[in-house]
Amino acid sequence: MKTQLREPEFTEPERYELHEGPFYHFDISRREFVQVLGAGVVLSVAVPRLFAQRAPENRPTNLAQRLHIGADGVITVLTSKVEVGQGSRTQLTQAAAEELRVPVDRVRFIMADTAVVPDDGGTAGSGTTPRSVPAIRRGCAAACQLLIDTAAAAFNADAKRLSVRDGMVEGLAEGQQFSYADLASEKHSKALQREVASGVSLAEVKEWRILGTPVPRVGASEIVTGAHRYPSDIRRPGMLYGKVLRPSSYGAQLEEIDLAPAKTSFGVTAIRDGDFVGFAAATSFEAELARDEAAKTAKWKTAEHPSSDDLYSYLRSHASSQRSRRDITGSPDETFKTAHKVLREAYQIAYIQHAPM
Repeated sequence: MKTQLREPEFTEPERYELHEGPFYHFDISRREFVQVLGAGVVLSVAVPRLFAQRAPENRPTNLAQRLHIGADGVITVLTSKVEVGQGSRTQLTQAAAEELRVPVDRVRFIMADTAVVPDDGGTAGSGTTPRSVPAIRRGCAAACQLLIDTAAAAFNADAKRLSVRDGMVEGLAEGQQFSYADLASEKHSKALQREVASGVSLAEVKEWRILGTPVPRVGASEIVTGAHRYPSDIRRPGMLYGKVLRPSSYGAQLEEIDLAPAKTSFGVTAIRDGDFVGFAAATSFEAELARDEAAKTAKWKTAEHPSSDDLYSYLRSHASSQRSRRDITGSPDETFKTAHKVLREAYQIAYIQHAPM
């Protein structure tokens, strides 16, 4: 089932957002999907591409926002967004639960697992709230409407008189029940072989029961008790730790380095590729020791850089734009001509490097 969503209004990305689209495309089969999540119903809802991560011309313009309805009624939403402490998992869970009309504990998210999630853009520029939240709300609202339509067809009821509360369809005749768990059963699988209406409506603010309310942070207890696993806690068979030798300054070229001392360490692999030098070992400590030993022999040819006083002028003279602006209207110079009085002053602040997390 697919519902076509309208293109969102233009949102100016942050300066540090990437302009080049990824050279990969996440695409898994339904069989692989079910192997990961278990039996249930897979919904695929088309959502617009994100401005911050533009796709190459030979890639689809739409991204898939997938939902999995388990046989136990638990709903799993998949997204390539990453939780890095900003609370996006809790925010997205609230958005999904609101539109699905289920308690927060009935929704779970799989985030950034590239084996199963759709490619709906990277995590940068505060884009999750204005872009991913509306997309997930629409996808979950479509699933909720599908639940109502299927229940209406199953019991010959008027869909307009039905609603959903706590994952159960309300408004059916006495003794009749229908839930997301029922929707996931094989009995109603044929009802899923159709497109969901594109005009699905979202819950109005006055109807919100979960969005806009205090909700305990998802996974907070695991973080407090130490049960939460961070990337640094992951251990894989044969896994190595890497360290990179950084240049002495920006743009410096490596003229000479002796990797023999590092290679004599047991289990350390040292590689040089032009100005890049990397070290891999069974432990992070061993890789760091090998890097520090090799760094003593490194000779760099440094490049000249503008001073702090000249940096502003240098950046302006070397600035380049990789995309056209669509939100520019009018002319500042023409506007100033009509002003009764114009005040001019220039201010400069210290340079701050913006970079994605």
